Amino acid sequence: MTNTVENLTVVNDSLTAPRYAIEYPTELWSEVAKGLFIGGTADDDVDIQKTVPAIQKKDFDTVVTAYAWANPCDWFVKEIRFGFYDGTMEDFNPAELEDIVSMAYADWKRGLRVLCRCQAGMNRSSLICALILMKDGYTADQAIALIREKRSKHALFNKKFVEYLKSI
Repeated sequence: MTNTVENLTVVNDSLTAPRYAIEYPTELWSEVAKGLFIGGTADDDVDIQKTVPAIQKKDFDTVVTAYAWANPCDWFVKEIRFGFYDGTMEDFNPAELEDIVSMAYADWKRGLRVLCRCQAGMNRSSLICALILMKDGYTADQAIALIREKRSKHALFNKKFVEYLKSI
């Protein structure tokens, strides 16, 4: 079964969005709550020949990177790396995210600028950011709505991620 809904495609009850099917944010990073950001990775920030890191201390204090091909951040930026696929969540134990979310949440609550980033800043980074917001008292629905308001109406189009958030 294939249907198109708001530029997203439903295939066998799973929501997918090819790059050309949705409008991706034009800005690399979006502030979701004061000091808490969701973002992607610039296309040229996966080039191993790059000499100047794209993310520097002037930008963020802590960065959670969920995209394995992203270049590392600059010196003095705490970077927490956990590359995982934008898929079904069956390739890793979601409990592994708890430590990462706890560290990022603690830094955010201390007033540090925290970025959750993946490739496009739509699903993996939004999942992590939603978990941070939920740790702060938001319900899954409130966190998802805020992320979609601040980043993109298409953010968290991965149905499995949304189901996971609503299940905890």
